Amino acid sequence: MNKIGLALSGGGVKSISQLPVIRALNEENIKIDMVSGTSMGSVIAALVSCGLTSDELTDIVLKLERNIKEKHIFSKPSLKLLPFSKEKLTGGYVDGQELEDELQKVLDEIGVHNISEVKIPLAIPAVDLTTGKIICFVSHPNEFKTLDPMWEIVTDIPLAKAVRASCSFPFVIAAMEYQGYMLVDGGVRMNLPLELVEAYGADKTIAVTMHSNESFHEYNSLMAIATRCMDLMRIEEDYHIVKKADIHINVPLDDVWVFELGKGRFTMDRADLVIEKHKDDIKALVKKKTLWERIKEELGGLS
Repeated sequence: MNKIGLALSGGGVKSISQLPVIRALNEENIKIDMVSGTSMGSVIAALVSCGLTSDELTDIVLKLERNIKEKHIFSKPSLKLLPFSKEKLTGGYVDGQELEDELQKVLDEIGVHNISEVKIPLAIPAVDLTTGKIICFVSHPNEFKTLDPMWEIVTDIPLAKAVRASCSFPFVIAAMEYQGYMLVDGGVRMNLPLELVEAYGADKTIAVTMHSNESFHEYNSLMAIATRCMDLMRIEEDYHIVKKADIHINVPLDDVWVFELGKGRFTMDRADLVIEKHKDDIKALVKKKTLWERIKEELGGLS
């Protein structure tokens, strides 16, 4: 039986559109054997790895979105920016600790604290500003194989902290200091972490992105410019990586901004329309091949 790896890209609120993809896999009884996620995609991936049903996942993520919006976590500058504050923020005006606290509340209810406690193999990337290396937070290190000198593996970290590191969006959410690292959003170098599920030995991979071709006109907002710069880097990188995926599901969300809290349900409705076009591809992941199909595949490999 093929091992299925699911890779979820970063995209802020847009990443909530990944939930219907997981629901579609569940409906076809397709087991996710390993999962990776970057930035907001790491929130979804972390919850998937805890073994939640798609309904539980949807309820939790939409509640989390609502709580973050009501507490204005992404819209209020931290008091740590004030001159008299003993603690200082690096690389952003939002304190990522508040996001981590909200994530921890969710994980406490599930009963998961450390990344090693999840049920499904999980990998989450962040980037160390000091060395430029990709720091891979990995739940099942014995199953994770890589020789990449620009990857460093961390296996003992609170899950909420690993997700916070991957969500530390440059210029907005402050970098996170952890064990000598200065960590920022994994999307700086690996927005679509397909290689991480490959490192777990996935036979078939599913990549979920939210690329769009919208033009940009908001030059008066520092946050908008920062997100646009990240988007441009991500699109270029993801373009080459998705070619390796067995299934690539892209949900174009031109009309949703990365930090536009409250649009989660809207992104899910858009994803439902896209998924319909991929139903046959999804079903084919677990379809048993006929003897003739297997013979042709073997002969093709010999040519």
